[in-house]
Amino acid sequence: MGSKKLCLLSLLFAPAVLFAAGGENADYDIVERTINFVIFFGLVYYFGADAIKNTFKARRDDIANSLLKIQKKLHDSQLAKEKAQSQLEEAKQTARDIVETAHKESAIIAQKVEEATKMELENLVRQYNDHIAFEQRKAEKLIVDEILSEFLNRDSVVLSKDVLVQSLLKKVA
Repeated sequence: MGSKKLCLLSLLFAPAVLFAAGGENADYDIVERTINFVIFFGLVYYFGADAIKNTFKARRDDIANSLLKIQKKLHDSQLAKEKAQSQLEEAKQTARDIVETAHKESAIIAQKVEEATKMELENLVRQYNDHIAFEQRKAEKLIVDEILSEFLNRDSVVLSKDVLVQSLLKKVA
């Protein structure tokens, strides 16, 4: 600290020494002016040093606080980013699960539709076969009724049972 004061004092007196070296005009009151400057500087330092120190300290503290706030925001944003990334991964997994479930459900639905279609086709075939059998029976009945009414309307012809059965079988076949 002492060497700083010595350097400061020597810097203060350097202009006085340099001006004194000019020497042509002796009317200069350089010593008085230098003393006044030193007194003025001393008073400014005495009264303003604490205020200047406090100003710089407050500024340094503000900068430190701002840096801490920025670091806290950075930390918070990193946490938010990590949380968002974990939520994104969860959402991706959920989407994969949904897609997988949808594929399984579509396969099940396709299988059910195929089974229902197969059963419907079987029912249609069975109904068709039943309808054909019904129509055949109906046609047979009509033919039998027609033959019987033809034979019964003929009173003059008397036939035996065997002949009637054989003629019926020929008509039906």
